Amino acid sequence: MKKLLLISYYFPPCGGASVQRWLRLLPHLVKAGFEITVLTTENGDYPQQDASLLQLIPAKVKVIRTFTPVFGKLWKSLTDKDEPLPYGSLKLPETSSILRKTMFWFRLNTVYPDARVIWNPFARKQAIKLCRNESFDWIITTGPPHSTHLLGLFLKKRFKLRWLADFRDPWTQIFYLKENKQNSFVVRLNKRLERKVVTAADVNLIVSQSIANQLPAGNKVVFYNGFEPEQFSSITYQKADKFRIKFIGQLTEGQDIIPLLEFLSQTAKRNSLADIEFRFVGTRMPELGEYHFPVLSTVFLPHEKALEEMVHAELLILLINKYTDNQGMLTTKLFEYIAAKTPVLCIGPADGEAAQIIRAAQSGIVSPDLNPETESYFMGLYQNWLAAQPDRNDHDISQWSAGHQISRLIDILS
Repeated sequence: MKKLLLISYYFPPCGGASVQRWLRLLPHLVKAGFEITVLTTENGDYPQQDASLLQLIPAKVKVIRTFTPVFGKLWKSLTDKDEPLPYGSLKLPETSSILRKTMFWFRLNTVYPDARVIWNPFARKQAIKLCRNESFDWIITTGPPHSTHLLGLFLKKRFKLRWLADFRDPWTQIFYLKENKQNSFVVRLNKRLERKVVTAADVNLIVSQSIANQLPAGNKVVFYNGFEPEQFSSITYQKADKFRIKFIGQLTEGQDIIPLLEFLSQTAKRNSLADIEFRFVGTRMPELGEYHFPVLSTVFLPHEKALEEMVHAELLILLINKYTDNQGMLTTKLFEYIAAKTPVLCIGPADGEAAQIIRAAQSGIVSPDLNPETESYFMGLYQNWLAAQPDRNDHDISQWSAGHQISRLIDILS
């Protein structure tokens, strides 16, 4: 029986996209006979909490939680108490206070590879104890936060263990570092650490080919996020009296949804459409103007409820963050959108990997800009819905399921 130690800062009851990849893979690995220990944080700085996800952790998985310092309380004491700790962004509005601007400057220019590195001393102490008492066949580290990979680098050298570094996002090329320039010294340090990790890891598991191409030389394997069919098996689409357009998940830096809202509003007004609504699910609603339809918001839902929102919709919106070389951005949400069988409108590069997957799955269209083709697609969906024949994807999408992909991971770990 192969024994694995998975080290992850984010793990349930942490909610959001950061936990979904390995939470989806763990049951398949347990079923394949792997004995798994997870080393994670206790009450870390999480984007949100979702206790319902605890039920998805296989009973045979041993979870070890360690203390970590957090910034959440400090952030709330120094800022608006209703404002959440920034996640997936290092950008501030011009109206921000001097104190907040100073905090962000300090984070950007003096902390590397990321703010979660503060957990590493506590995780390292516990990992050493585990590695002395257990005979692990593999150490697995997953990032972001990419500081977690430094634990894998340390354990590989100290205990001569095989190590898999999992990249759910780019490291030095991640979108918010491209949009917020760091000083050259920190950039060089980050690139040096990135190169050391990718070179030293026995395997680098990476969410997209484009991100793999951006990383330094090493043993790199592309492994998509995928979806879990069982999570959708009990959800059946139900038509409502409104044509429901939804954006699920958090709005992050480089995602400007205002032009889309204005485009949809103009289209609805021009065609006298009165039975449309737009809903944000899982994010704070940005500052909005006046539109030809109601814009609603549900700040946070447990993951299973978010999946229901995806199914009970007529159009789902996917925004690829705008930054240089964004062709490789593939979110967990993309695969869940596909699994929901609801049509997808993706605003992003036509030559990106998300576009390739959406076209292959026949799940919707990709529009680099908002044009007559986009309007025609939207109106076609609306007319079908109005005629009580709403569009649902019946194409074979099994190749993007976690169960279909898991054999590749098992081959690596075996």
